[in-house]
Amino acid sequence: MAATRKRKTDDIDAERSEVHSGSDLADRHRRTSKHRVPHQTGKPHSRKRKPAKAAAPEQKKLPFGKSMSLSRFIGKDPFTKRLVRAGGIIVAGLLAIAGLIIVYQLVAGTRFFAVRSIELEGNSLLSRTQIENIVRPVIKGGVLKVDLNQIRDELRKNELVSEVQVTRVLPDILRVKIKEREPYALARMSDGSVVCVDRNGSTFGDQSLFRNRLYLPMITGLSEEGERAAEINRQRMMTYQKLVKDLDGTQPPLSSKIDEVIFEDVQGIRVILSDSHIAVFLGKEDFRTRLNAALDVLDAIKRKDAEALNVLRIGDAEKLLSGVKIAYLNATIPKRVIVGLDE
Repeated sequence: MAATRKRKTDDIDAERSEVHSGSDLADRHRRTSKHRVPHQTGKPHSRKRKPAKAAAPEQKKLPFGKSMSLSRFIGKDPFTKRLVRAGGIIVAGLLAIAGLIIVYQLVAGTRFFAVRSIELEGNSLLSRTQIENIVRPVIKGGVLKVDLNQIRDELRKNELVSEVQVTRVLPDILRVKIKEREPYALARMSDGSVVCVDRNGSTFGDQSLFRNRLYLPMITGLSEEGERAAEINRQRMMTYQKLVKDLDGTQPPLSSKIDEVIFEDVQGIRVILSDSHIAVFLGKEDFRTRLNAALDVLDAIKRKDAEALNVLRIGDAEKLLSGVKIAYLNATIPKRVIVGLDE
């Protein structure tokens, strides 16, 4: 009986061990699943595996990676930092200027700035038509694009123009201010032509430009060629103006008694009298005094006044009173007039 009870006890323990063995197997499976795969029977269960991510390529080191960078160099050198800053300012300024030029070119070519009229000042000898015929062909583009220097140069080519000022009056006007050469006297050239001459000795135009002006004696003997021609003529015109001032500065004016003034290199001025066409040498100074002395001699001869001729210390008085033709009078010698006879 005791043996029978012991057998039952063993059977109960065996059942309990079987019950616990299944649980133990499951526990072992959970513990060992992370480390090893348990033996499976039958067809294996297929799983979709995620593709492995591609490893990021490793960046290659540059050959100058160990060299000093520009920023580190600039940061340590104050002079270089200022130099770079100045260079940046210069580049920015150049870019700004280039932009302004582009904008200027675009704006200047618009119809808004097209030249619509030309204002003229100071022209009396030149007509509006003459000036516009010179200026219009030079105008290319709008007012802002007009070459003012070219217009000045073209106008100065005209012999009547002395000085020119050309300015822009926005948006569409050109203002041209002209200083013309002022005819002061008439001059006879070597070819016989008669031209105008201004106070500086520049010759231009013709006799038609001298209309409605005060009559002055004709000038002969201006230099027409050579490097010093302009300077010589300037000096001769200064002498001519002094002559006119001396003759007309005191009453009565005497310039009207002279028909022509001839410049000679050595003897100075020789004048041709209007009424008798006799030449009188006046030299280079005391023009009024010398001309008056010559006129007194001619007046005494005309009156046949021998006593007056003797007072004037004129030789050959008898010949002069007899009507011999006079070639010239030389009044350059102080207090005496020499009469040259045409023999």
